[in-house]
Amino acid sequence: MSEATYQTSPRSDSFSFYLRPSSWNTAALLVLLTIAWLIGSGGEVWGETNLYWPLSAEVWSRQNSQHPIDPYTLTHMLHGVLCFWLIKLTLPQLPVRRQFFLAILFACGWEVVENSSFVIDRYRMVTASADYVGDAVVNSFMDIVACGLGFFVARAVGFGISFAVFIAVEVLMIVWIRDNLLLNILMIIYPLDGVKTWQLGG
Repeated sequence: MSEATYQTSPRSDSFSFYLRPSSWNTAALLVLLTIAWLIGSGGEVWGETNLYWPLSAEVWSRQNSQHPIDPYTLTHMLHGVLCFWLIKLTLPQLPVRRQFFLAILFACGWEVVENSSFVIDRYRMVTASADYVGDAVVNSFMDIVACGLGFFVARAVGFGISFAVFIAVEVLMIVWIRDNLLLNILMIIYPLDGVKTWQLGG
């Protein structure tokens, strides 16, 4: 078989697809590696509370992020919305599978950073989450799924509707738990005592 024939072989092309870092399969592998890293780093799979319930809204307690789904799952969906539009604006030539890979790369990277001792301690010191112990592994997995979902929601509905969804979710979060994505970022970077007191009901 000639070199040219080998290079155009369908079998070879199929095999190379699975190795490309932009493929769907590699995005899934990245998620699995992230989950393995979190478990290997001592993360609780379901959470130290051992309450096998899928949802918890106790955001200012040790229950926070210890169940698969909580109010902050919505903020991770917004991560996906932001990722889609940032990637779309800066790298519009990329096919959707590569754009999606970058969004999942961000989501996985954030879960690793968010569950580092430095960030956990930062949350405990400067935000209202004084009892925060990090995310359970199942919560981190659902956060990554939520980011992926947000990516495809933004892609499906366009900028106008996804922007409206972003604003609606942020308002809902403020009313529901006195926190949202933008406020969460603010409190980590530039904590304000007045906001912290208000979040705790003061």
